[in-house]
Amino acid sequence: MNETERILEIDRSRIEAMVAGDEEALECFFTEDLTYAHTNGVLDTKATLIDKIRTGAYDYAGIETDEILVKTIGDGAAVLTGTAVLAVRTSAGKTVEIPIRFTSVYVRDDARWKMTAWQSTRTE
Repeated sequence: MNETERILEIDRSRIEAMVAGDEEALECFFTEDLTYAHTNGVLDTKATLIDKIRTGAYDYAGIETDEILVKTIGDGAAVLTGTAVLAVRTSAGKTVEIPIRFTSVYVRDDARWKMTAWQSTRTE
């Protein structure tokens, strides 16, 4: 498996952990200084993002990605760009689909790829 495939596999696992609300797994996917900017402008840190997923404030029913391009920078950083559809459960019990375009940055941290930044924008 090459580095691009490895990074994509880690990103898929991160998505699965977010949908499952797996707090323990999420701890391993993000750097301590994560910056996570949502489509509505809300900015989360690693701690606040994981806490909001844990408490159900962010309740992902599914995340389907597409068109992901990986650009590696040296052997210590990678930028992912692509599109996705976020299926989010609302407090009213409805599931809303949000199409987005995203950029995420992964860095090597203790010989493991971890997300250090995320920025997304609605596409409709």
